[in-house]
Amino acid sequence: MLKKLALAAVAAGAVAAVRRRSAGAGKAEADLWHEATNGPQAVSRPTSR
Repeated sequence: MLKKLALAAVAAGAVAAVRRRSAGAGKAEADLWHEATNGPQAVSRPTSR
């Protein structure tokens, strides 16, 4: 019983760590996009025609 509980706790911790890492990557990508598309040295953005 104790082994199953420990295994479940380890699995839950691993899932939580992956979710945190994924969330951080998404924010970093959004920050890079914002930096690249705004400001005096921004890349041009396509306009809808």
